[in-house]
Amino acid sequence: MALRVFTDRDGREWNVWHVRPTVTDASPLNTRYRNGWVCFQCTDDAERYRMPIDEVPAGWEILPDDRLDLLRRVAAQPAEDRAMADTGEEVRHARVEDAERDSVSGPHEIAETRNE
Repeated sequence: MALRVFTDRDGREWNVWHVRPTVTDASPLNTRYRNGWVCFQCTDDAERYRMPIDEVPAGWEILPDDRLDLLRRVAAQPAEDRAMADTGEEVRHARVEDAERDSVSGPHEIAETRNE
């Protein structure tokens, strides 16, 4: 699993990674997130945003920093997602995200494939 690091337009650094919940993780999750999501976490604080994987463009891992920042700004911030806040789902999402992030072996360069 790749952990991507990028810098936003304000110079803040963000980690971004794909979260793939297991069957047991997915059962209590909001249906928007059951297929997984992309998590954005600022490296200098605990600020997080998430976007359902179904709404993320293919090849997001190799997008330029400014495009990833645009996705982050469109993504839902947990405090703004009323359905999650009202059910305590935020804690479950954060737990799954942390486990997924911690299982990452570190930042990886995304290899481009070439037809030769």
